[in-house]
Order: sequence, then C-alpha cells, then structure tokens
Amino acid sequence: MFWGKLRAREGGLGIESLSLDDHCCDVAACVEALLRLPLIRGMLAACAEFADFTPAHVARLCVFAGLHDIGKFNNGFQRKADPAARATAGHVRELLAICNCDDGRNETFKLCDSISFDELETWGSPETAFYLMCACFAHHGQPIPIGMGFRSDIWKEEGKRDPFQGMAGLMDKLRRWFPEAFQPGLPVFPACPEFQHAFNGLVTLADWIASDTRFFPFISEIPGEDRLTMARRKAKDALGYIGIDIHSSASCLPANPGFEMISCFQARPPQQTIADLPVPASGSLTILEAETGAGKTEAALHRFLQLLKAGVVGGMYFALPTRTAATQIFDRVRNCIERAFPEQASRPHVVLAVPGYVRMDDSEGRRLPGFEVLWDDDPNGAKKFNGWAAEHPKRFLAGSIVVGTIDQVLMGGLKISHAHLRQFMVFRHFLVVDEVHASDIYMHRLLETVIKRHLRAGGHALLMSATLGSETRERYLSLVSDDVSSLPDPEIASRTAFPMVWMQERSRGRREAPVVEQFSQKQIGVFPEPISEDPRAIADLALELASEGAKVLVIRNTVRDCVATQSALEQAACAADTASMLFACQQKPAPHHARYAREDRETLDRALEERFGKNRTSGACVAVATQTVQQSLDIDADVLLTDLCPVDVLLQRFGRLHRHRDRPDRPADFTSPKAFVLVPRDRRMEKWIDRRGEARGPHGFGCVYEDLCVLEATWSLLEQHPTIEIPRMNRFLVEQATHSKRLREVVERLGGSWKARHQKIRGISLARRGQADVNIANWDAPFCSDGSLFPTRELEIATRLGLQDRIIRFPTGMRSPFGNELLTLNIPSWAVADVSLDAEARNFRPLPEGFCFEYADRCFQYDRMGLQLMKSDPDKTKIEDEIDA
Repeated sequence: MFWGKLRAREGGLGIESLSLDDHCCDVAACVEALLRLPLIRGMLAACAEFADFTPAHVARLCVFAGLHDIGKFNNGFQRKADPAARATAGHVRELLAICNCDDGRNETFKLCDSISFDELETWGSPETAFYLMCACFAHHGQPIPIGMGFRSDIWKEEGKRDPFQGMAGLMDKLRRWFPEAFQPGLPVFPACPEFQHAFNGLVTLADWIASDTRFFPFISEIPGEDRLTMARRKAKDALGYIGIDIHSSASCLPANPGFEMISCFQARPPQQTIADLPVPASGSLTILEAETGAGKTEAALHRFLQLLKAGVVGGMYFALPTRTAATQIFDRVRNCIERAFPEQASRPHVVLAVPGYVRMDDSEGRRLPGFEVLWDDDPNGAKKFNGWAAEHPKRFLAGSIVVGTIDQVLMGGLKISHAHLRQFMVFRHFLVVDEVHASDIYMHRLLETVIKRHLRAGGHALLMSATLGSETRERYLSLVSDDVSSLPDPEIASRTAFPMVWMQERSRGRREAPVVEQFSQKQIGVFPEPISEDPRAIADLALELASEGAKVLVIRNTVRDCVATQSALEQAACAADTASMLFACQQKPAPHHARYAREDRETLDRALEERFGKNRTSGACVAVATQTVQQSLDIDADVLLTDLCPVDVLLQRFGRLHRHRDRPDRPADFTSPKAFVLVPRDRRMEKWIDRRGEARGPHGFGCVYEDLCVLEATWSLLEQHPTIEIPRMNRFLVEQATHSKRLREVVERLGGSWKARHQKIRGISLARRGQADVNIANWDAPFCSDGSLFPTRELEIATRLGLQDRIIRFPTGMRSPFGNELLTLNIPSWAVADVSLDAEARNFRPLPEGFCFEYADRCFQYDRMGLQLMKSDPDKTKIEDEIDA
C-alpha cells in the first residue's frame, strides 16, 4: 500500500496510516462539497469567465483535485514511514521536477500515461490542463518552479512498489468515483490564469480540511462504508462545522431583515441609507463616509444580513487597521449577531482573527503541545470542530463571521506562503474595511489588488471612513469598472455632501446617495498651544482643566512622548496632591498605548471606558494615550489635548470629544467641546527639512507623519478656523489639507526646502507603490510559470506589512503590574528586525513594578508604563517613531 498520512497510535503503540488513495478521495470530496455551494461555485466560475459550472465540470475539477498528491507515490516519500530511512524525499517539488515535457525524460512520459493526461488535456484549451494540474500539485502554499531538482532514483520500481502503477490505480478509482467527468462534448476550461490561481486556493483549502482527523478519521465509524461515501458525508459535515456553509443561518432570516435585528435603536440616517441600497447580484463596492460615532459598524452588519439572505455572500470579514481596534470591536459584532440570531443552533460563529488570540464567540481556546487547542466550557466537544477557523491564522478567513486586522486580507495579495488560500477564502465574504483612510500608500495598493480580484469573482465589499479624501475614493470606485474617472477638483470635492454613500456595481453604473443627517452639528473650539515639546507644561494644563471637574484626554503621536507626558503628569499631580485625578488601572496610574500584553490591554481598555465611556464614573480624570484611543473605544472626553497631526487623523480624535452630546454630568465650563492642539513653539516647520528633502522633527513629524505639507496645511486651517463645525466641515477640511492640488499650492507658496520635501515625498510614494507592485502575487501569469513564482525574500515582504512582530510566550504564572497572568507579548519588529525568528525570551527577572527579560542580545523592561527596550541602538530612533503610531 502507498500511504498518504501517518500518525502515532494512541498510547504511542506504533504508527497507523491512511492510504494515499483514501486521502486523495477525501480531498476530492471536499472540493466537490465546496463547489456544491452555489456561491463558491459561482465565484470560481467567474474567475474562469463561465456563467456557472455544470455538475460535469465540477466532477472534472474533482478529478484534478484527486490527483493533487500523486507526488507522494515516489519511493523517497514512501520511505518516510521508516524513521531510520535515508534518501527520503518530499512530494511537491519532486513531482513538478518531472512535469517538464521539454526535457524528454522517460519519467515524464510515464507520468502522462499513468494519469491519462492526453485525455485530461482535452478538458481545456491548450496548456490549460497542464497548469490546472500544477495548481493542484503546488498546494502547500505557493507556486513551485517546474523541472528543477530532478531525481530519477525515487521514481524507479522498488520491490513490489511502482510509483507510476500507483498513480494509474488512483486514476482508475477517480474514473469510478466521478464518471460524469469523462463524458464528451463539454465546453472546455479556458486558458485563464486567474482561474488557475483561484483553483489552487480551493484545493489548498480542501487539503487542509481533509487532512484534519477531527473531520476525516483514518477508518470510518460505519462498518463496511466505502471511502467515497464516507468522504462525501464528512466533507458536508465539515463545511457546516467550520462555518463555510451557513445556509442554515441564512434560511432563519426574514425575507427583508430589518435594522432592529442588530440594534435596539432606530436606524440613524447613514444606517438607513445603507439599508435602502439595492442588493446587487454580482460584484459591488460601497463606500460609506460618515462621522465617527455615526454607527457605521451596525450599518455594515445590517447590510451583511441583507446580502446573506439574498445568497450573494457566505460570510463576512470585518477588517480593522490595528489589532487593538479588532479586539475592541469583536464583542460589539458578537453582540449584534447574537441579537440577529437568538437561536444558538442557527447562529453563525464569530471568530477573532488576531494572531496570538484563539477566540470564537464568548469562548477562548488554550494552545496545547502538538498544535492542539483546548476550548473552555466545551463539555460536548463541539467547539473543537466549530473552532477550526479560529485556531490558526492561515485558517481565520474560513470562519463564518470574522473580525480581524486588515493585514489578514492583504496577505492574500502578496507573494507569501498561502496567499492563494487567503484570497480564495475571502471571495465568499462580505469584505468590510473600516477606517480605510488609515492605510498608507503601500497598503492601499495591496488593498486595491485584493478588492479588484474580489469584485471580479462577484464579491461584495464595503469601505468605511469618516475622513476619506476624494482622490482615494475615486481610485477605489474605479476598480469595479476599470473606468478611471478624472480626479475631482478640490473646490468641487469640498462641496460634495457629507455624510455620503457611494455604490458601484459591476453590472450597472454608480449610485450616489447623500445622507440626510438629522443630528445637530458639533462646534469645537480649537486652541493651538505651543507647548508640545514641554511634557510638564502639558501636564500642568491637563491638571488645571481637570481641577474644574473635566474628563481630560491627552493624545500624543508617539509612545515616547506619551510615556514622558505620563511621567510629568504624575510628578505634577504628586506636587499638587491631585493624584486622584489621574487615570489608573487596578489602582496604578498608567498611560494607554499599544505596547502592552493583550491581557493588560484588555484591562486598560475596560478601565478607560469605565472612566471615559458612555456610562462613565463621576469625577475629574486625566488620561494620556496614543492613537490607540481614537478607534473603536467608546471614549467621551470633556476636553481634548492632542498633538498636531494630519487633519483626517485630527478629526478622528475630535470624535472622542463630546461623543455623547447630551450628557447631564458634563461640567458647566465644558458644555461646549474644546480641543487644545499641541504645536511646537517655533512656527517654522521648514527648519526640520534639510536641502535634500529629508525631514526629522519632533512628535513623529517626518516619520510617523511623513508629509509635512499635510501638517502645514492642517496647522494653517486651524489658525484660520478657531471654531470647527463637524460633520458639516469634514469634507472641506480633508480636501483642503490632503488634496494633491492644495498640497502643491502649499509648496509653491512656501518654496525653498518645501519643494525638496515635496519631491522627496513623491519619490517615496512612487517607490512604495512600485514596491507593492513587485510584492503582489501575479495572477495574470499561468500558475507555476516563471511570472507567477514567489521570491525567497518572503520575510522582507512580510516585515513591510508589519507581520514579523515576535510573539513571546511567558513562563507559567508570570504576573503583570495590573495583576493579570500573562501568556504572550508582542515585541515590535523594529526592535528585533535583525534577530533570528527562532530566538526565545529568557532570564525573566522581577522588578518592583514589573519584570525584565532578554531576547537575543536585547534587554526589555515591562511595567505599568508598558514594554520598553532598554538597550536601544540610536540609529533605530526613527524606526521606533514609526512604530509608535
């Protein structure tokens, strides 16, 4: 027998195996089950430019998938059953090494004869069958070069075991299992590379599911059941357990799901405008522009219910810009889904897609040795099936409703392992991207690629923002029809209605729906304060405001400034005997930023919302934070102190000021919102620009926020408008400070080094867009052809997206300054970029308010102020500022 899977017997009594034919049967059955879902079948067909696949076409794809592991017939692989064996081999690269017909190798002809390739070749246009086979063979994460690393020894007959006879035997079974695949006269599969790449994602997903013994045991529990019957039954069950098939949830929804299904409040105008949109049958992009606090999350969830009931989506991925934002909004989404599906049996599961977490619904999993996960409160063992998608980052997108970071989606567009799997899994989802303006040029380019593929497969996407510039908006809308409209003039763009909903359908034109906002405007008094370089002056101002009973929120651009301000605040409060005014977590004063272990971040979030949230406790309070508080947290400050930042970011921060406008407990002197914008003492920003256009200023100027022209334009606007009315002025402010034409006017007006900086920024932008293009996986080249191959610099590509933060695991019983038992902690990639991925944390030592440890040759301290690098290379300061954002 040729084996396909091995595993140790229970109790360690030897090894048991699953035959290779049986495993290939399981994978083919999973592909069949996936393609029996109309949505998934239709999306793969759209990639092939078919209206739909017939059952016979599905059977042919199952035959291809059934051949995915024929590389395991080689004797080098089969020897792996003996732990002492030598001259072993893999099965993907080794198989593709004999697929090059140009070399005239005898093994190539034997391969073609054993799988009847001359017949398979008639199923498509010239070379289509060959590349579909390659897409099946390279199912372990990425395209593999064809014809390289040939070994003749592993393909020779060995004893009674002949690799090519094994392949022929499997092919005979595939004829019996899928007889309709071999009927003549079917329309052929087209020579469409996009179809090949999407098919690779499908086969990879099927292989992951079929390889999990939770779903596919080695031996059927029903005596005498043949493998195909069992595999079809198990595949159908697995898709339901995992949440890929949620038709039972959709069938429980009423014909027209109302907004009350996800909220106890009446729909606000932006939410109602989204609810009134038609449901397109195939491919649409919607953009919702509305102020912070307008209920965009609930609007997206209600839209998902509408699309799910119509059968045009099979899940939802809710993408946030940061891990913090994702974890904060997870419970909000989960609560809405519980309201929409009161019966637990029909409720789709909600998965948190943040590496380091294992969370589904209200349950948390604990990782065990051997890649297993133990789920809490799981007496019936159901969660070990339902939690499949939550247990591994590469499987996150297989969940029903997934809340995670935008990078999980963007990885589907990059030349990194399992990109095809991620891209294919996102096809069925309603893709929601919140705070889309927060992406940089590199990420925007990746997102454009992912969305364009998503729309071409018939998918639906919703982008949401309170501060999206018209130029960015037009680029996204043009993805649907490939019609790049001329970019709007800033004056015209400034007069465009706000809030606003835009929808572009594949089959129809654009819809523009102004939102009739019925809520009052918020007038904010803006006061530039030239004290940004003086943490003590900031602390004194904050305490002075708090002494009048106010909840004061201080937002700094960098973690360094945040910690310095917190220290100054504590010193000033101690001197004035006002320490009770300081924000504290578990009775310990602390700032709020991104460099905390997740257990502490959750504790800090709860404490901050308790003091500043909708149901906040009474009394004055001062909290110092970074950008972590400007997204997702329900923060309601009486007065705001904020560093100067780009106007779109500033508007987000303003959204945390008087968020709940009619509070009865607002102090008398703060019934009107006030924002003190912390600016440098010297108004001349050009002093931070050298003659080459390089910029290096305080508070992240030039690194966290690279474009000083945007900062200059924002500062000028604040000087011209001491009172800002939002949301009425949102559009005007964003266009005046971010539109390319307005920025050119700033450069022309100021001249000198500003021109050099403007050119530098243009060069950086072009370079990043070009770098994104280089790193994007090419779906226009046939699968496994030279144009589709991935480079060996995957680490560099992943690092650029911020995916190489190191997750360290703490020793058992490690306690944080806030009393939590810590399990893991993220070390930012900038601090360990040159350190091996295999490095481990060591030498944990207690401190009076925390602990310190070593990682490679670096020493880190963790206390109530968060994680700090103790041995820092001065050259890393600029990079440290960048990650501080």
